[in-house]
Amino acid sequence: MRPEVTRSSPSAALDLWLRENLNRGCSPGQLLQSLLDAGYAPEFARALVHRTGPGPEVFPHDPHTHQNRLKPEDPHAPEGLHNPNDPHAGHAGHPSLQAWWSRIDALAGTRRLDLGDRVARVAARQMDHGIVFVREVLAQDECDAIVEQSAPRIERSTVVDPVSGASVPDPRRTSHGTFFEAGANPLIGAVEARLARLSGLPRAHGEGLQILHYTLDGEYQPHFDYFDPTVSGSTRQLERGGQRIVTIIVYLNEVEGGGATVFPELGLEFLPEKGAALMFASLTREGRLQPLSLHGGTPVTAGTKWIATRWIRLDPYV
Repeated sequence: MRPEVTRSSPSAALDLWLRENLNRGCSPGQLLQSLLDAGYAPEFARALVHRTGPGPEVFPHDPHTHQNRLKPEDPHAPEGLHNPNDPHAGHAGHPSLQAWWSRIDALAGTRRLDLGDRVARVAARQMDHGIVFVREVLAQDECDAIVEQSAPRIERSTVVDPVSGASVPDPRRTSHGTFFEAGANPLIGAVEARLARLSGLPRAHGEGLQILHYTLDGEYQPHFDYFDPTVSGSTRQLERGGQRIVTIIVYLNEVEGGGATVFPELGLEFLPEKGAALMFASLTREGRLQPLSLHGGTPVTAGTKWIATRWIRLDPYV
């Protein structure tokens, strides 16, 4: 019953595998466990089985996610995931949310973007979910300089533990990285200011610029960038500036093979392009967590991959 598909397979292949096994009598819980055993991210696996599966069977708890059980008022959502339609989890009316979606609306009608000290070009957009791909956000020599500054200081990448809120290693994220404090040097300060203009949100709302390096076979399996408010570890993170509202990924080199950013639930794929930036929302227009922001980085099949990531919060980051 183990799924004979790769981690970067399209959702259609997994849907077919799920339906076939459901039809022959496998339970949703068994299918979920098979996906977890095959190495799929727990959040992605649970959402996929729930979308395809028929029934009320309780899915087995995955010890790697440390997720809480669902609230009883939502009998249809899979265990271990927040309920994105819970009105108590929303941020409707927050000024930053309004500013962000106003910026997205403005980008719907433009190709050239004035970023203050540089002009960039919108290359692709998916406006319903706040996804924009922009070329020439950084110059080639700026990308090279950031890589050069980062290379001597990178360490194994971590994720936020959902119970403790601490940063811990995770086998689903096979990269090394580092980060720069706000305004660490003139180049980092210029990039921060440029990304603030790109997003339409204040520079002070951004987390420190994180630099990630993926070598051959390096990947980041599908995941969410927002913090699930129903798990205890999120409290520590949410106190530092509220929920993440926007992610901006800047590609710092030309990747010889693989390394695409994918949105499995939307069927979208963005190939790395040196100096380009991919910007997308973690919150809907109504201020709820956006499950369709599920995204990942496919394995690098040739060469290496360098990116810079900027997460932007609802409130100033502290």
